[in-house]
Amino acid sequence: MKIGASTACFYPLETEKALDRVMDLGFGVAEVFFNSSSELEDAFTAEMKKHADDRGVHIVSVHPFSSFIENTCIFGEYQRRYDDFIDLYKQHFHAAAVLGADIAVIHGGLAVQKRDIPEEHYFERFASLIELGKQEGVRVCQENVVRFRSQSLDFLKRMRAVIGDDFHMVFDIKQAVRSGYDPFEIVDEMKNEIVHLHLSDNSADGDCLPPGRGTFDFERLFDTMNGAGYQGNAVIEIYSKGLEVENELKFSKEYFDRL
Repeated sequence: MKIGASTACFYPLETEKALDRVMDLGFGVAEVFFNSSSELEDAFTAEMKKHADDRGVHIVSVHPFSSFIENTCIFGEYQRRYDDFIDLYKQHFHAAAVLGADIAVIHGGLAVQKRDIPEEHYFERFASLIELGKQEGVRVCQENVVRFRSQSLDFLKRMRAVIGDDFHMVFDIKQAVRSGYDPFEIVDEMKNEIVHLHLSDNSADGDCLPPGRGTFDFERLFDTMNGAGYQGNAVIEIYSKGLEVENELKFSKEYFDRL
């Protein structure tokens, strides 16, 4: 398992500049969090890919900028809206392929809906994303996210049962904590379906701390995942507000190097 960082750590810095910052810190893998539609164009992604290749960095995953509209535009029940917006996800998956990434991170639908939309509808729509991802060699993965349906471990279990072998998950530590879980309750249940990790630390002082600044047991996490035959990577994902991000990422990288 290699540990890298997400460009999201440097938001609102432009995506390509954020990727440069990640690479400048010496990380060998990275996640690209897109922030606008123009960043999905081949010329843009090809240039980022070239910069990464030149520096020996592997972009392992992407995060669509459109996660804020997924609830209504992809997982809502208005068919025409889905038809109009699904091409945006085709573009994201193609951009991932150009970058050499085989993972796309999806938030999905909100936990509380204005209308009672059946889970079966959600699973059907997610399965459609999975099939589109396959066309580009990209695994479309459900992330556990607070206030979304995926905050519930029981929901994730039902989703796994319906989607079967195509169900893959991105596990985010801070999101598990914010959802009221001991993170290991989710890890122990889903370790065979987790293909990507979002790392952050936590303590009584907060739930989105730079790794090494809190009390989370990373050794236990890595031992559990390695014991399950984990073949994926991990990226640090913290938020820039109130942090000297470069210094904190440097600290976290040195922390993981010592583990």
